[in-house]
Amino acid sequence: MKPAEALSEAVMDVLKEFSQKRLPLHCASLREIFAAREEIVSLLASDVETNIKERQPSAACGESGHALPRAEVNSKEWELEQLPDLREAFLAVLEGIAPAIKGDHEGRFTQLQEEICGCQSLKLLSSFGTQVGTIVGELIQQAVKDTDYSNDFLFELSKDLYQMEQQLSTYQDFNKEGYKISNEFYTDILSSTTDINHAIGPNTNESGLRGLIHSKLIMISESIDLKRKSDERRASESEIKINELQNDLKAHERELLQIRKRSESLEKDVFIDELTKISNRRSYDLHIKECLREYKRSAKQFSLILIDIDHFKIINDSYGHKAGDKCLKEIAQRIKSTLRKSDFLARYGGEELVVILHECDAKNAVNVAENIRRRIENTRFYYHDETIPVTVSLGVTEVMSSDSEPEAPFVRVDEAMYRAKNEGRNRVCSTSAQFAITSRSSV
Repeated sequence: MKPAEALSEAVMDVLKEFSQKRLPLHCASLREIFAAREEIVSLLASDVETNIKERQPSAACGESGHALPRAEVNSKEWELEQLPDLREAFLAVLEGIAPAIKGDHEGRFTQLQEEICGCQSLKLLSSFGTQVGTIVGELIQQAVKDTDYSNDFLFELSKDLYQMEQQLSTYQDFNKEGYKISNEFYTDILSSTTDINHAIGPNTNESGLRGLIHSKLIMISESIDLKRKSDERRASESEIKINELQNDLKAHERELLQIRKRSESLEKDVFIDELTKISNRRSYDLHIKECLREYKRSAKQFSLILIDIDHFKIINDSYGHKAGDKCLKEIAQRIKSTLRKSDFLARYGGEELVVILHECDAKNAVNVAENIRRRIENTRFYYHDETIPVTVSLGVTEVMSSDSEPEAPFVRVDEAMYRAKNEGRNRVCSTSAQFAITSRSSV
């Protein structure tokens, strides 16, 4: 394993440890954890002494013409050799956390990537660790906050369900008691009427019969009156309990409505790009995996279009980032209106947008891409009454049976898009030989 890969994996393990244990993330804690991990220390520090001891180059001269100390020469050579690996390690870490970047972090994240890519000093490169740690810390804190919210909700929901279970248990006992009372009442009535029937016979004394019937009727009347009062009391209690249950249910409905709104809001935060209001990189990663699984199951063809705004940095530098953001939002909406409802559009990162065309081969995908290219080229973008010329370069590919991972088709479409940019921009290039390049309008 290359040193850069080993360092990247070690750093990612450290960040996962911070997230899982919910440790406070700042420079001091990060430095302490790094210092405690031998693999990181050895990768960053051990090669310095080894290179100085083993290398014996001829003395180099400084600007004044005097020979530089051998240790200084070796140190500078080692720095130049280690710089690409360390830079690659930093970029690998950023790539690992890229799907979690959203909102205000996107601008800082993109700028940090650009600065690391162009960094030529090991000392300056090492200083970027603080910025990376800050971004990761904020992401972890937000994730912990969302997790705590979910845990609190589940705890409250469990309490509510327990209370409702207790209420239902009380109602069951209430109904059992009512059944018992009713059963005793009917038993008493039946017993009294049976006694009357037994008392009536050919040899029954009239006066004795009259007295028996009278006493039994009084008993029945008293039992009916008691039963009526008991039913009235129980009906009143039952109505109170039903009202309580209805109020509880209404309260739960309100809580569920709030949770549903919160869930929708969190879903937007997680899967919707805040600037363009279309799907984001995380949503794309999930969608392309599902498309590939469906393709393996049922051979449903799909194609990818990768779109990059030409000279977007120049737009930002010349007109300001607000103008660039406005162009990016308008382009996203123009592309969205060109696609079918079944198609998928996402902001992949920066000024790159990606489209998944369901049940579409390369030939038709190239036609869709060309329609998008023409539409953007013919759109007039204005900022403060000033026209901003905007064009896009597009790459196209279709899924292949050899694609085992989502990265495979993306690598192809990315290469096609960069070929379009290298061949003059404002054009469409496809990985299919038959539809390699479409026509383009003059810029």
